[in-house]
Amino acid sequence: MTAKTIGFIGGGRIARVFLGGWRKAGAMPAKVVVSDIDPQALTRIKESFGTVEIRASHLRRAARS
Repeated sequence: MTAKTIGFIGGGRIARVFLGGWRKAGAMPAKVVVSDIDPQALTRIKESFGTVEIRASHLRRAARS
């Protein structure tokens, strides 16, 4: 079963490794939410995985998801 939504607090290496693995396996979640205080980290995620919905989110919102 593939998750419909996944969230990451931090858009660094570990998030990219997970997303890359899911993409390679054809098991990419329908929606991905990444929260990070570094806009460059979010830009890298969006550039690498632009086919999924990836958006910046405040940490409070991430905690509620």
